[in-house]
Amino acid sequence: MALGMIAAFSPAFAQSPSHDAGVAAPNAAVVTLPQDQWRAAGITLAPVTRAPFENTLRLTGKISLNEDRVAHIYSLVEGTVSDVPVTLGQRVQTDDLLAVIHSREVGEAKLQLYQDRLQVELANIQHQMQTKVAGNASELLDALRNDTGIDEIERQFRDRPMGDFRERVVAAYAAYLKSAADVVRLEGISETGAVSGKQLLTARANRNADQATFQSRIEQIQHELHTSTVMSSQAVKMAEAKALVSATSLRILNVPANEIDHIDPVNQGETISHYAIRAPFDGTILTKDVVLSEQVRPDVLLFSIADLSTVWVTANIYEEHLPLLDSFKNQTVKLRNDALPEQSFTAKVFYTGDVMDETTRTISLRAIADNSGHHLKPGMFINIELPTSQPTASVLIPSSAVQEHAGQTFVFVLNGTNDFHRRDVKLGLANESSVVVEQGLHDGESIVVQGGFILKSQLLADLMGEE
Repeated sequence: MALGMIAAFSPAFAQSPSHDAGVAAPNAAVVTLPQDQWRAAGITLAPVTRAPFENTLRLTGKISLNEDRVAHIYSLVEGTVSDVPVTLGQRVQTDDLLAVIHSREVGEAKLQLYQDRLQVELANIQHQMQTKVAGNASELLDALRNDTGIDEIERQFRDRPMGDFRERVVAAYAAYLKSAADVVRLEGISETGAVSGKQLLTARANRNADQATFQSRIEQIQHELHTSTVMSSQAVKMAEAKALVSATSLRILNVPANEIDHIDPVNQGETISHYAIRAPFDGTILTKDVVLSEQVRPDVLLFSIADLSTVWVTANIYEEHLPLLDSFKNQTVKLRNDALPEQSFTAKVFYTGDVMDETTRTISLRAIADNSGHHLKPGMFINIELPTSQPTASVLIPSSAVQEHAGQTFVFVLNGTNDFHRRDVKLGLANESSVVVEQGLHDGESIVVQGGFILKSQLLADLMGEE
């Protein structure tokens, strides 16, 4: 059929020099085809343009666990396993119970915290009592300084606790009042000669001594009140600090705050020593190495949990593709697997490697893929389609425009109205639909992108006819 079309067109053929001095083309030729025959011949033209060359690099990769979402779970304490409510392969949620361990260490730590909290309560009660006593005693001292009478003092402070401070200061005050009254009495009768001057002097000396004793007793009691209040306050702080240390020890063991806040040996009984191991995040139990009544230690792996909602895709980039590494970063790649022909997946590149493997001469590439459907299984091989692009624009033509004969590649360039010149070209990189022309074409030239086979066939027929 093609030969019939060629005969019908009857294009002219002529030798002409090459249009590109940079490419040797001793067989350069022209095929003349009137425009009214282009449609029948399937001739389609397009201008030569420049654009970045884009290609798809195909690699074979492997699905692996997202290492940022994998947990290897150990017990922080020694003990005996009393419950394992989960099974291998089970999907768990954050804080789901994985195992319960009967631990003496945890039980003793909780009991210690319980005792420390009782000491805090006792210290607070004692401090409150001491503060109340100190307040009452201070008010008593103020009343005594103001020379309040004994009867009034008794009435005001009768039912107010203040320890032995009341007895001590009131006794000194009463002695001072008595000796002061003796002085007043003796001074009233000394002029009558009923008492000697020596008795009056003695009475005054006793009064002064009792007054000094009273003042000293006030100062001593004030100091004792201050000291005892400070000590009771310090005792509260020490008790609180000890309880805080005990609570922190339980937090270090990863005991939940709710358990720490509600320790009750009476109601909890032996369960006070139970140590719960819980899931750190949503995931799937990949390994389970614990059974009932087993003795466990902090160095024994109990569970491995992985969040499979995302997975990593790993692939090896060969040395020839190293110039493209920077363009791979943050790229979205397509994933396909022969076992899932109807499904396609995407992943985003987050790591392009920094060290080349000396054995394979490759660099590791890693991407993260959404796996909410759990179709991608760690260990599965995957086909990766990685888009690449040159940073600079190149002369890019459709692959359908390229013709080949006797080891030479060429295209047909429209020159004038009806003349199609054969132009030998040097090709570079190619993808599924386009090819880079390194030499032979210039921007703006019109080339045949469809129907070039017809022109090539006529060209070869004419050459054979000449021979």
